[in-house]
Amino acid sequence: MTALLFVIACAKLPETHHGLAYDGLDDALASGLVLSPTLVVADQYAPSLPPPHALTEIEKHLLEGDAHLATPTVLDPENPEIAAYLRNDFVGILRFGGGLVRMGETALEVRARLIEFHQGEELRKQGSAWLDATVAELLTGARLSPGAVRDIGAPPVNRANARGANDLDGRDNVNLPRVTVSPAAMQPSNDAPRYALVPYLRAYYAHNGGWFIGQEWGCSGGARVEAMLVVYDRHTGQPAWWQVATGRHVEEMKAQPSRAQLDQFLLYAEDQVEESLEKGFLR
Repeated sequence: MTALLFVIACAKLPETHHGLAYDGLDDALASGLVLSPTLVVADQYAPSLPPPHALTEIEKHLLEGDAHLATPTVLDPENPEIAAYLRNDFVGILRFGGGLVRMGETALEVRARLIEFHQGEELRKQGSAWLDATVAELLTGARLSPGAVRDIGAPPVNRANARGANDLDGRDNVNLPRVTVSPAAMQPSNDAPRYALVPYLRAYYAHNGGWFIGQEWGCSGGARVEAMLVVYDRHTGQPAWWQVATGRHVEEMKAQPSRAQLDQFLLYAEDQVEESLEKGFLR
């Protein structure tokens, strides 16, 4: 039964995106490349989010009716950790509590009343180490041994709101509206080697049961991991090839997972990303 539930929970994954032509990757693997350490998207520059709007009379009335309950967590977009959560760039452990509230502070009404953010630094190190090791295995599989890992001045990612609806909207472990990421151009350089591989860690979080923003039905405990690999042509500054892969897990009927279970959920999501990246990188 457990295996069946796991299959159901993971049946509809967001699609893995392979950007541009494979020629760019083939050229890079044939001529050699430099490898960048993993960049955590939440730690990079991001455009400002709009401030929360004033509560409407309906929202005030709803909150007054719950006066005996805890005051909802304010999702202030000026707070970098909260902004990363709103963009789905979060790294860490999320704790939801207090049931749900209907508020318009982030343009969508349904969300958990209380939201706490934990273990950001610990999971930054863990997620970065995992993605570094995953990329190293991909390169080994491609029979390529790059030189020393070094910072090449890779740019922050581009973001865009995803249009339309997704089958998992309302119950997926991600905030709405969905935001997609893609590589931006970098400063051109004539340094050798010509190509550079940059791993970006966008999302790496686990959570208990609750409501993400806009999640009408809520979800059980789970985890989400999203990574993007970009091969840059350093002479032009343009991406020659790129791929985004997402792993998600929602454990059916598990509202309050243990610490060990949260870690296991992350492992499930990591496995899905590794499989997608391997299929895209090694074909």
